[in-house]
Amino acid sequence: MDQAVHVAGPGEAAANWVAARQHAVLHRDQAERAGVGRTAREGRCRRGSWRRLYPRVFAIGTQPLAERGRVLAATLDAGPFAVATAQTAAHAYALVARPSQVIHLAMVGRRNAAPRRGVRLHRPRDLTWNDVRFEKGIPITSPIETLLALAGLLGADELEAVCALTVRRGLTSRSALRDAIDASGPRPGLPALRAAARTLALTRSGNERRLLALIRRAELPHPQTNVTVAGKELDLYWPDARYGVEVDAFSTHGSIASFEDDRKVDADLDAADVRITRFTDRRIRGHPEAVIAKLAAILALRLGGLPAPRRR
Repeated sequence: MDQAVHVAGPGEAAANWVAARQHAVLHRDQAERAGVGRTAREGRCRRGSWRRLYPRVFAIGTQPLAERGRVLAATLDAGPFAVATAQTAAHAYALVARPSQVIHLAMVGRRNAAPRRGVRLHRPRDLTWNDVRFEKGIPITSPIETLLALAGLLGADELEAVCALTVRRGLTSRSALRDAIDASGPRPGLPALRAAARTLALTRSGNERRLLALIRRAELPHPQTNVTVAGKELDLYWPDARYGVEVDAFSTHGSIASFEDDRKVDADLDAADVRITRFTDRRIRGHPEAVIAKLAAILALRLGGLPAPRRR
């Protein structure tokens, strides 16, 4: 704030200078240091140029607040030990497509904060500042700590998908994730996260993950994912069966050039004695039983039978 006053001058100019660098949000203490007192703040709120988001945090300007502004406002309100975590941090890392309606905050050192509507507070036992990163000026938990927080909140398939994407984007490694799980104290969902890390499938699309989930539920042999066979990267591959699956969406395989490329790939794989089946995203979504029945029949034929289902 001292820099803001020096650059922009005292009063509203300094407050606006800081807010422009904080996703259009400002803490009451920052406004005070800029020289915008209580009466001035209340006047701006009445006129609509400022909006009170929390008792001590304001949105500056009349434009709708972006997601980053919402998150930073919540952390400013919760205090200097608050950082975004779980789905909120996952969205900041672009690991999930949509932001959570509820803002998830973790408190470093198990500190506390006032409860707020639309904010969920987490107080993990082992969270330190070494587990915190800054993304666009917003404090968020590290990728590994974010996965640990998500473990108790997501289903098994979604958790595995987020783990795979985290590793694929280089935000962490499989070994680092497994080490962190082993070093962690008791946490909700830790066994599910350990299972996801153990069978980490680096899938690239929701339809691949959906097909993997169907395979898992049908107790078919688990395939390798996104592996190169005979010079072609296959979505799913069973090496013992020399059998692969490609998940085709019209958005990526709907052109004449893609059609020709696919036929060439199929011919090359056939020459290498690798059978391939192509399933469209519409078929996986609309006819999952038929897809699994076909997979089971081909795998049984090429493997000489399938393992017996586990007893429940």
